[in-house]
Amino acid sequence: MQALNKLSQYSEHEGIKKYFDQRLLIILFMGFSSGLPLALTSSTLQVWQTRMQVDLATIGFFSLVGISYSLKFLWAPIIDQVKLPGFLGRLGQRKSWAIITQIMLMITISLLGSIDPKLNPELTALYAVLVAFFSASQDIVIDAYRIELLDEKQQGTGAAMTQYGYRLGMLASGAGALWLAQSVSWFAAYLVMAGLMAICMAITLFSPEPTKIRTTSTENSKYWYLLILGLLAVALCAVGIYFLTLSSMKSFFEVTEFSKIPTLKFLPSTIALILAALTPILIISLLPKTIGQTGKVADNYKILRDYFDQAIINPFSDIINRQGWKAILLFVLFYKLGDSMAGAMANAFYVKMGFTNIEIAEISKIYGLIATLVGVFLGGIMVTRYGIMMALLLGGIAQLLSNLMFSAQAYMGHDIYFLMATISIENLAGGMGSAAFVAYLSNLCNTTFTATQYALFSSLMAVGRTVLSSQSGIFAEQMGWIPYFIFTAIAALPGLIFLFWIMYRYPVEKIKLAKV
Repeated sequence: MQALNKLSQYSEHEGIKKYFDQRLLIILFMGFSSGLPLALTSSTLQVWQTRMQVDLATIGFFSLVGISYSLKFLWAPIIDQVKLPGFLGRLGQRKSWAIITQIMLMITISLLGSIDPKLNPELTALYAVLVAFFSASQDIVIDAYRIELLDEKQQGTGAAMTQYGYRLGMLASGAGALWLAQSVSWFAAYLVMAGLMAICMAITLFSPEPTKIRTTSTENSKYWYLLILGLLAVALCAVGIYFLTLSSMKSFFEVTEFSKIPTLKFLPSTIALILAALTPILIISLLPKTIGQTGKVADNYKILRDYFDQAIINPFSDIINRQGWKAILLFVLFYKLGDSMAGAMANAFYVKMGFTNIEIAEISKIYGLIATLVGVFLGGIMVTRYGIMMALLLGGIAQLLSNLMFSAQAYMGHDIYFLMATISIENLAGGMGSAAFVAYLSNLCNTTFTATQYALFSSLMAVGRTVLSSQSGIFAEQMGWIPYFIFTAIAALPGLIFLFWIMYRYPVEKIKLAKV
């Protein structure tokens, strides 16, 4: 009986009880939904491509399909400002956008799994770009949902719960997909992942809408014109990203007639991106005069200017008016760079070392998940006990050192037990750094512009995983595995340098005071 009483008292301890708040459990499921699509366009797709004998340079260039994560701040104001019509609109601004992105993810994930990445690199790139685009859009909503649903004291715990859910989602689309691919087929693996997204959509449907959300009147028709313009621009950006990815893929030029016209290989992406920039201006000039709520004729350009002031100019001005904003943005850009470059080629590395799909699933994904969850938990504790800045420093140093384990693994070769140690150390460090980093980004956001600002910060963070990591395959081929992973550790140094700078000049407490 005494043991039961002690157990009861322990369960009531504030440090444990806080994780079972209903809102935090919802954030856990939201994190799962956010993490599920990422591996399907990165690590899982990387294993699939390597098994199909796609070259390392092309696999590295496929990091560009995730460039939507770096550009999502462009359409974040639309998701932040515009309320969807009909049934979805009645669900609430955050929930409605989350559900529509999850529906599109179900469709595009199924399409991605239906093709051969070796025989159809063009369609593989297209469907992967679409999955990444809708995944990035979902992240905009989920990040805003988390920040607005939780109070300030819960942000650190909320960041940890997001990472737990995110890693569980990546486990499902990582280890789960690899198991299914080995046992059944790649198509079955991706189809099951689409089914899991349907479950996430059902959970979203029954979740509460945040009460702190900044409401924006959408009764005036001007917002629908702007929504149309924004969607057109986003669609053209997606086309540009698609062709930009194809133009960077070596295998694409080798197997298509397009490669015979090298002077035109960047033309489709260039035209699409130019049109994306010009389309809103061209269409708004052709629109008839809209009628404002007062019944008076409103000027189109004033409407557009007012909208961009509210949705774009003000959120970005809020950032650049803070102390040390340049150093902060550079830190956000480089903090995870070394970790991202190592991860960009990790799964191809495992395959080249002779590990099977099952071994990768069991060791990299399951042991890795356990280590990541422990790291996230430790990161949350460090944020609470030592503060965000010190947690970032400890996590950053751990991430740098953990990359050297991959070089040691390359020397050891096909060694299961050493791989377990490598994965455990790398993921433990990554979890610590990620938990502290998410808490830091969350505290930087002004709740008046939650979605737009967090999208900007997370977009900068994603640049390392996409654009900067797109050359990783070439580096790995030219340098060899051991020097390459040493190089990724060196790539982590700029982020730590900027961290040291802002720790003593612009800690998060000063930034929060400056933005009030």
